Amino acid sequence: MKLVKLTLFLLLTNLNLHGQGIMERIKLTADDTKAERFDRIAIDLKTDQWLNAPNSVKTQPYSIGVSAFVYKDIPLNKKSNIAFAFGIGLTSDNIHHTGVFKTSSNNPENKSYTSLIPYNKKYKINKITFNYIEVPLELRFRTMNNSMKERKRFNFRFYPGFKVGYLMGNHRKLTDDISKIKVYRIPNTLAYRYGPTLRIGFNKISFIAFYSLTSIFEKGKGDELNTFSLGLSWIRF
Repeated sequence: MKLVKLTLFLLLTNLNLHGQGIMERIKLTADDTKAERFDRIAIDLKTDQWLNAPNSVKTQPYSIGVSAFVYKDIPLNKKSNIAFAFGIGLTSDNIHHTGVFKTSSNNPENKSYTSLIPYNKKYKINKITFNYIEVPLELRFRTMNNSMKERKRFNFRFYPGFKVGYLMGNHRKLTDDISKIKVYRIPNTLAYRYGPTLRIGFNKISFIAFYSLTSIFEKGKGDELNTFSLGLSWIRF
């Protein structure tokens, strides 16, 4: 919740700073000789899952995460139907699962290793959260209707991209009928991640996808758990 509050504060601050002349900068028709800029704020609601998780451990479909980004949209032609964009934002991954993380050093190299094993006791909540600050890049393809009326009715977007993230913090939460346990800084977690993204949709709503090319753990120090996310995005301005 702290990350969500911080994200909303940053977005509202950005809107307040630019709200005075926002309509002057955002063209309402595509007939102008100047290139238009679009989709400079994006808020994503997604489900987060793991690939390569042990068969004995399941991730839950209600693993809901959230992202918020501010973009710099750079049109590559006057019609503005092709553009490049980069930005910065915050992402929170929340994965509900049926396992527990165990860190041990029972190996020939005597190195610390974190593994995901089944958790067989009853619980109400069992999840792990990762919070990242991220820099996304997108190559943007979009239709550009000539009138505002047509644009409201149909405006297709296809935005393949890539993003890099730095881990600000993580924790796991386990709640049962008796107690609530919250553990911060899971051992051997990787401090960064990167991977391809996709945003495709119409008007303000888009389908989004992300696949992390890195595991949540350092190589050789934990199970190979790659995160992928699917969801919906609301984009404006």
